[in-house]
Amino acid sequence: MTDKIYDVLILGFGPVGATLANLLGQAGHDVAVAEIHPEVFDKPRAVNIDQEGLRLWQRIGLAKEIAAECEPHPGTDFIGMDGKLIKYIYSAPPPFPLGWPANLMFVQPVTERILRKGVKRFANVTVHLKHTAFRFAQAEDYVTVTFATPGGERTIRARWLVGCDGANSPTRQWLGIGQEDLGFSEHWVVVDAWLKRDTPLPERTTQYCWPSKPSAYVVCSGTLRRWEMKILPEEDPADYASLDKVKERMRPFVDPEALEFWRTAVYLFHARVTDRWREGRVFLAGDSAHQMPPFLGQGLCSGLRDVANLWWKLDRVLRGTSSAGLLDSYQAERKPHIRVLTEITKELGVIVGETDPEKAQARDRYLREEMHSGRMVTVRQNLIPALADGFLDRSDASGLAGALAVQPRLKASEGTCLSDELSEGMTVLTVGKAPEGLADMMSSVDGTVLEIGTGRLSDPEGLFTQLMQAKGLTALFVRPDGVVWSGQNGPQATCAAADRLPVALIR
Repeated sequence: MTDKIYDVLILGFGPVGATLANLLGQAGHDVAVAEIHPEVFDKPRAVNIDQEGLRLWQRIGLAKEIAAECEPHPGTDFIGMDGKLIKYIYSAPPPFPLGWPANLMFVQPVTERILRKGVKRFANVTVHLKHTAFRFAQAEDYVTVTFATPGGERTIRARWLVGCDGANSPTRQWLGIGQEDLGFSEHWVVVDAWLKRDTPLPERTTQYCWPSKPSAYVVCSGTLRRWEMKILPEEDPADYASLDKVKERMRPFVDPEALEFWRTAVYLFHARVTDRWREGRVFLAGDSAHQMPPFLGQGLCSGLRDVANLWWKLDRVLRGTSSAGLLDSYQAERKPHIRVLTEITKELGVIVGETDPEKAQARDRYLREEMHSGRMVTVRQNLIPALADGFLDRSDASGLAGALAVQPRLKASEGTCLSDELSEGMTVLTVGKAPEGLADMMSSVDGTVLEIGTGRLSDPEGLFTQLMQAKGLTALFVRPDGVVWSGQNGPQATCAAADRLPVALIR
């Protein structure tokens, strides 16, 4: 062990840990990353990423490179017992309010390599591969972790520790933190394969809600396809170690001989939320904090929301512009959000996985009536809740606090760009000229003011302008993670909100 104390130690170098390392590295902090494995896991796990993830990766300059390897999500159809549609969920169409397509399909190892390459840009980020954590200690001012490595034991100290170390998180186990089981535990076999030749398949991702064989077909990026098939109660999951058994199960949906198999794996899908997300100087993020079944493709997306939420708060605390009390809002914001989202995802799993024919018939009748009546939520993004508590302005006049802020494509004399590319820290987007003194007030909290509709910046697509008109607002305060802190109307209310901001940030 050396005397060096890093600002942050990140355990886990998957996409969540790598994203956090990029964010903190870009902010100039001294970061160590430790990972058990020697290289990127070469099989896909997550296959779906959404607009929030792309917006976050935009912050670290990697979104365009990642998006170039992705394809739009085609939407999801739910097929009932009679082979006909009972439900559908499609992605929001253009114009895209966050500046990126609402949902994209990607190949995780490709994206992880881009994220790791991004980390190499920062000399202040040190990556330690083949490091297995086995001993932890927490002092008043730092955390110490000891690792087994090929060269012997190594001990690393840091002011803050973030465990992005997976569903079996050693960090969570060390802290002795339990998890709430939301009542979903099912074995499914997951198959990833490349199409070798043309073969009849649905155009969209399809959930086969058939009691005799609940299954999903997922249209991934390029010629990659995924099948998820529920292992029935009377079946032995171990039997699916046989590729012949897997092919037999797949035959109602595809000709297995048209495929080049990449991997098959049996998973026990869970719906769990970790009890505590912070213990002193230690935080949990990603799968260490929550697990959900894959029916809405929100597992990785949720992990990215975790680090988007945590990164800018850690940044302010490390720079001394906010007290450590700001970090208390991490669990207050993320845990209720993920619990609601996990329940939504679990209910989709219940729809797909029903094995009782009578209950399935009743389900089909109910969902069809809901679909035909127009009561069904059919836009995927509308299923994602807003934040309900935490670092939000209690005097918000808009009803938007906690929701995602739009990211308009702005036109300036030097060209066109997305609004986040012009912002630093907390940002106020104003309709026209900002109230006098607002720029100085925001500068005092390392913030930014963007005057939209002035000579310098225009909103050619009308995304921001139309929202503000509809809500009767003249100013939108946006956090670095893209969440609305407050919406206000008029110079007096806007400056009053800016007056409240330093107090809220200091806590």
